[in-house]
Amino acid sequence: MGTYGYISIIAMLCYGFMLLMFLTAKRNKIINSFLVVLTGLLFWTGGSAFMRAQLWPGCEFWYQVSLLGILLLPYAYYRFILAFGGEKSGIAGRIYFVVMLTCFWLNAQFGVFLEAPKMVEKNGAAAFVYEIKPAIIVFFIPSAIFLIHLLTVIVRICKNNPTMKVQYEPVMLGVLALFLGNAFLGIPFFSGFPIDILSGVVNVFLLFYALIRRRLFRLQMLASPSLCYGVGFLFSILVFLNIVPSLQNLFHMRPDKNTQIYTLVFSIVFLIIYALFTYLWKLLIRCVFVREENHQAEKIREFNSAISKTLDLQVILDKTIHVMKDLMDVGNIYICMQDAPGEPYRGVASDQPLSDLAFAFEEENPMVQWLKDHEEPIIYRDFRYSVEYKSMWEEEKHQLDKNHTRYCAGLKDGNNLAGVILITSSSSKKRLAYDEVEIISNITSVASIAIKNAKLYENARLEARTDELTGLLNRKYFYEVLNEEFEKNKDASLALAIINVDDFKLYNQLYGIKEGDMCLQRVADIINSSVGESGYTARYGAKEFAVLLPDYDLFSARNLVESIAKQIYVMNNRRTDMKLKPITVSAGISAAPYAAKNVKELLENVDLAVYHVKHSGKNGIQVFDTMFRNNNKDAHAKTHAHIYKEYESTIYALTAAIDAKDHYTFSHSTNVAYYATALARTLGMNEDMIEIIHQAALLHDVGKIGIPESVLNKAGSLTDEEYEMIKGHVEASIDIIRHLPSLDYVIPAVIGHHERYDGKGYPRRIAGEDIPLTARILCVADSFDAMTSIRCYKKAFPVKVAREKLIQDAGKQFDPELVRKFVECLDNGTINLVKAEEA
Repeated sequence: MGTYGYISIIAMLCYGFMLLMFLTAKRNKIINSFLVVLTGLLFWTGGSAFMRAQLWPGCEFWYQVSLLGILLLPYAYYRFILAFGGEKSGIAGRIYFVVMLTCFWLNAQFGVFLEAPKMVEKNGAAAFVYEIKPAIIVFFIPSAIFLIHLLTVIVRICKNNPTMKVQYEPVMLGVLALFLGNAFLGIPFFSGFPIDILSGVVNVFLLFYALIRRRLFRLQMLASPSLCYGVGFLFSILVFLNIVPSLQNLFHMRPDKNTQIYTLVFSIVFLIIYALFTYLWKLLIRCVFVREENHQAEKIREFNSAISKTLDLQVILDKTIHVMKDLMDVGNIYICMQDAPGEPYRGVASDQPLSDLAFAFEEENPMVQWLKDHEEPIIYRDFRYSVEYKSMWEEEKHQLDKNHTRYCAGLKDGNNLAGVILITSSSSKKRLAYDEVEIISNITSVASIAIKNAKLYENARLEARTDELTGLLNRKYFYEVLNEEFEKNKDASLALAIINVDDFKLYNQLYGIKEGDMCLQRVADIINSSVGESGYTARYGAKEFAVLLPDYDLFSARNLVESIAKQIYVMNNRRTDMKLKPITVSAGISAAPYAAKNVKELLENVDLAVYHVKHSGKNGIQVFDTMFRNNNKDAHAKTHAHIYKEYESTIYALTAAIDAKDHYTFSHSTNVAYYATALARTLGMNEDMIEIIHQAALLHDVGKIGIPESVLNKAGSLTDEEYEMIKGHVEASIDIIRHLPSLDYVIPAVIGHHERYDGKGYPRRIAGEDIPLTARILCVADSFDAMTSIRCYKKAFPVKVAREKLIQDAGKQFDPELVRKFVECLDNGTINLVKAEEA
């Protein structure tokens, strides 16, 4: 067969081996296109080898097979390069394929371009001689044009994606090796040596390396059973063909004389060789590849098991670093985590306890953005050729380069990047092992799930301990902290302060619940920032905050609370979008062991101090001590036969002041009180609510004290400015009432008595049942008395007319159900008309 034939067979076996290997691998577009390249090379080398071996069905047949492989190789490479670069196959490839098939068919039928070679004897050995005709240029011209087109495609792909330039390096070297191998056939030195076949083998191995480098193929496929049998079969054929002559001489057998025995003996020999090679191949693969893979798989299983048993984030990060160090030959490993969206990724863990973690990656860092958009890790050497790397700041590049960065991997929580792993080399010249990328991907995917679970647990734990609105400790967990700190500080001072926001219900009524929530958040921020690491802060109630201060005495605690109160009072001054009322607080302070012997007593003392401030005019701070306790020991036990009676004198003093300025307003308020309480009683409301409505009716126009008499008693129509002044009496009434201790229960009725059921009233323009029931009752009573009373600018309407107007505006200005009930009371005599007075 000669050197050429044997090398051709070796090349064919190599191609066949790779073909089997890739047929057992996970298939994709790139692998499929590589299989086409291998098929073309196998046709070329196999046809050439079988032609020189003069195997059946003949030399001319194997020549045509070899020629077909050569002609289709450019098309095969075209498909491979496009698939490798993520491009779609174009029409140029199809045209070349059709042209080459047509030329091949014409040549096979008529031999017009290149006839089959003629076999001649040279030095006792068979040689093949080709008769080169000028028409052979028909093969070369389309191939040359197509190869030039292929080169432009590669340039375009690399220009659009600079990263692919590095990936294409082994591919281009392989094509160059194939080209040079065929070009060297014309050099006399290589005459008779199969340099073209060897260049094909080099080319395939370079393509194979490119696939491994792109992580498109894994070496564990070498251990698949079908591949082991296929490799054993190929090597068995090669060995068997070489030992057949020796066996024939040894046993003195010829196929034409000892047919049966010849077939039996040689079949047994082939099976023995096949079994031996298959076993040796399996043993080699297990020792070289599978053992290492089993080791890696075992380590990863141990890692999975370990992190599945913990929800401690730091433990998960430490185990992630440890398993990477075990499985890879790398330098240092750093993990950076992001505390909250928008914040930098800061160093939190390293394989070296004394490593400097004072570095961070900003969220806008191009490398971080790349990790967010991709699942696989970054090979830093390749990343240096990317557009993302070029858009980084020089300082960011220097930080990565000085540490000999090798890989960057992301810890992804869904579409969010929770962390960044930085893996370095001990030397910038250290060789990369591309199977390490697969290890990193496996580890980071498992670690990402564990980190997500740990964060979910931590968030759930945090939510169970903190208040959702303010972020402070909630009441339940605060009790736990209080008991723990009380035990810890039995021999030291432990101060407790409760801060209660004054008139917060009024604040909600004036500005709405949303603004009220924002107010609580601002108060919480002030308290939390003032206390800092010195103690604990909690939302103790709806509008109450607790501050626990270990090692604080009463004097220090009071100074801190005074500072907090001052900041809260001026916090609304910073608002530029709207003018808000200042916020005041009532605070109580006590301390153990000076004023309390246990936790229960400490809490009771602070509550008593807050109660004292509330009933002394609010907006103050009371420190509880033994003297205060003695003076107020019966404060909580005090009962009120009727708490509203305590403020009766205050209410009548205000109404008397109104009467002194405007007698109509006084009598009007008294009339409204009669109508409103009568309606409330008819509705079946309890005595407390009836009393609240009565007092609200007496005070609902108290704000008119500040309106000039010329406007109040104007006979003609009011100007727009004067009307706005009249409308302002509602908020003026609230400003007066809020300074009366414990009279805030009448505010909802007063503030809403000019709201309309259809939402067109004032001052808040609320509608329907969003208006408090007490305010809707006042609205009906107020309007009825206004219509049936004599004023300087109008006469009194008869009851019948007033009754009809109420009915007409039911559902517009008034609650229709209240109008129905009020009219019913008028008709049955439950409510009687109050005698009108002259204005």
